Amino acid sequence: MNKTITSQSKTGYLEQLTWLRGVAAFFVIISHVIRATEVSYLPQNKPINSLFLNALDLGTFGVLLFFTLSGTTLYISHANKPAPIYHFYIKRIFRILPAFSVSLLFYILFQPIFSNFYPELQGFWIEKQFVTPFSKVDILQYLLLMQNSIGTMGLFNNAYWSLPVEFQYYLIFPLLILSLKYLNILGPMLIGLLLYLLYKFDLSHFVDTKVFMLGFSFCGGVIIGKIYTVTRQKKNFSSLPFATIILIISFVIASLISNEIIQLPNYPIISGIWNWYILLSFISVSSVLFGKIYLYEIAQKALRFSGNTSYSAYLYHNLIISILILICINLSIAKEFQLIIVLAGAIIGTYCLANISFNLIEQKGIKIGQQLCSYLKTKKNGVNTL
Repeated sequence: MNKTITSQSKTGYLEQLTWLRGVAAFFVIISHVIRATEVSYLPQNKPINSLFLNALDLGTFGVLLFFTLSGTTLYISHANKPAPIYHFYIKRIFRILPAFSVSLLFYILFQPIFSNFYPELQGFWIEKQFVTPFSKVDILQYLLLMQNSIGTMGLFNNAYWSLPVEFQYYLIFPLLILSLKYLNILGPMLIGLLLYLLYKFDLSHFVDTKVFMLGFSFCGGVIIGKIYTVTRQKKNFSSLPFATIILIISFVIASLISNEIIQLPNYPIISGIWNWYILLSFISVSSVLFGKIYLYEIAQKALRFSGNTSYSAYLYHNLIISILILICINLSIAKEFQLIIVLAGAIIGTYCLANISFNLIEQKGIKIGQQLCSYLKTKKNGVNTL
């Protein structure tokens, strides 16, 4: 049965953004499956490429879609809902850190297992995250989400690089809200430009400068959220026509760029693949938010599930992929079967583990953050809750 997803109800638009987050996480998983299986770990094997998987090699685009979605959802969730700034940070910390901390423990425990069962190092993508020595200081820097500023990148899990970036965008979110108050959408645009100039002229002195290079993605997401809340208040609001087609086209263009079929023009500021992906993420989020998306009901349920578990899926997918690679190597599984095993196993294993993490850790962390904010609110109002 074909079903329409619109932005008409209070929860409808959030559901759409949730399942789009699930699509972004799926793109990242597929890209890392490709990175892990495009090389030969055993001498008798030859690399195998899949045209179908290459078309879905959109991991970088998926991460930028994450950043844009974060800006949009945060603005919509907090628009016209005044609350102390520290409430926002408390909720964000308990949303991010519990699941991340548990996953970090799993990756630390997995390192000696990987080293014991992995053959001679050959410089492949999968290796560095599990064989690079680390210290207690490194663990602390990762737990504080500071590895991109003063730490060592690429430890424990290749996908961890985006977590400090997103959290640092949370830190400037109140500034973006303030800039909207006085400068409207020009405010986030100027902040995004300032972040990019800090990257362009190497003024940040960060170990990894992606937080500045990609600032447009989060700032643009906030702008999209602002425009949405304003337009939704108008009685003559009409849905964006052909939203489903626009969304599909944005994915197709991203795929053509990823596979170097489209040659990108070199314009100021938006030159480079990252910035073109950001523009396509704006189009994707806008099409879902402002238009009617037509999906089969079974696809809608699957996307809702993948969206809800997307954060934990992002955290754990490299662990599952690496375990599967070790199994293929040690059982000397033929290369033509490795791709099938790793692809199917990564999808099934990742979402099973992500579902457990979502229910046992993420939701409990979210609840604790909400309860703590409620306690602080009642205490401030002079109510004794004990």
